[in-house]
Amino acid sequence: MLYLLSEFLEPFWGPFRLFRYHTVMMGGGAFLAALLVWLFLPRLKRFLPVDRGKAVRLPDGTMKTIGAEGKAGGKPTGAGVLMAVLTLPALLLFFPIYAWESLWDIGVVACVFLCMISGWLDDRADLPWGGLKKGLFDAAVALLCAFLLCRGEAVSVWWPFFQTETLIPVWAYVPIAGLLLFGAINTTNCSDGIDGLAGLLTLLSLFALVILLYVVVGHRTVADYLIIPHSDSAAKWAVLACTFIGTMGAYLWYNCYPSSLLMGDAGSRMFGMVIGVSALATGNLCVIFVVAPMIVLNGGLGLVKLACLRLLKVAGHPVPRPKPGEPRTFLQRLFFSVTFPLHDHCRSVLHWSGQQVVIRFLLLQGLLQPILFLLFVKVR
Repeated sequence: MLYLLSEFLEPFWGPFRLFRYHTVMMGGGAFLAALLVWLFLPRLKRFLPVDRGKAVRLPDGTMKTIGAEGKAGGKPTGAGVLMAVLTLPALLLFFPIYAWESLWDIGVVACVFLCMISGWLDDRADLPWGGLKKGLFDAAVALLCAFLLCRGEAVSVWWPFFQTETLIPVWAYVPIAGLLLFGAINTTNCSDGIDGLAGLLTLLSLFALVILLYVVVGHRTVADYLIIPHSDSAAKWAVLACTFIGTMGAYLWYNCYPSSLLMGDAGSRMFGMVIGVSALATGNLCVIFVVAPMIVLNGGLGLVKLACLRLLKVAGHPVPRPKPGEPRTFLQRLFFSVTFPLHDHCRSVLHWSGQQVVIRFLLLQGLLQPILFLLFVKVR
């Protein structure tokens, strides 16, 4: 809103022109979102439902509950809905709105909040949503968001390792981008299980996306040097990512170990969509693997495993879960030797502490990001 109003307010007071600079909008959005979340989140958490823990199946087939046991005494969860509401004023003020054409962008931001709503309904339900119900909702929102991102037109994308661009028609771009958004939502959701893990990995991913959107893709000189197509619209998506950086930073103030509240599916799904949208805004369909490698690895392998098991079942070759003490077939060893998400395997099987998982996953992502970025961008 301030971006649009600055043109009319500048004649009355010159400094209003600053609101046409994306760096000002990025800093303002991040600061206001962080301030609102930091101030009001602890005051409003009493309205949230409590965590009921999570049942994890170990490789030997036994079940183990991690987290709160039962409804009584659990931490407040579903803080994502409060984070979204408190972030909304920052987005209304600082997310660049140019003209009526920005209605497409407003629709994309609305899809981010739709992901929050589905997670919130799941968090507060007495019986958690089943995988089919959540999957269908996520798929519908992801496809809608992909259509809004491309504005119903063909999209030119660039690729790693090659200097060529490809014009993808809308009928192909929407399902491909929708699949990537679906994966971003669910892999981020799967990574939310240890105090600070999903938050810190998301924060690192959003920082990388801001640099890529504003400094690389959004800067013509840098983009030309790296032989990457320049995008005039990349900077506005950097404002979106930067605003949610402020939100996540303030949330981590209360979610660091030992946490006093949890963002739940409402938060993890919302931030997964932010990562996915920001990644697609770079004009490359593969960049999410560079900016969020541990998020993709942690949750994505579990999704691949689940899809393979269901396909084998549909094809008439189901893989039964092995019983304790029974010899395992090759497929049983392949699919059931590791518990997913990976952070559950690290805690339950490798006996890492929660803080060891957080620090080691964070170190791995911090190491992989620059290496993958150099291979992804420079080797072209």
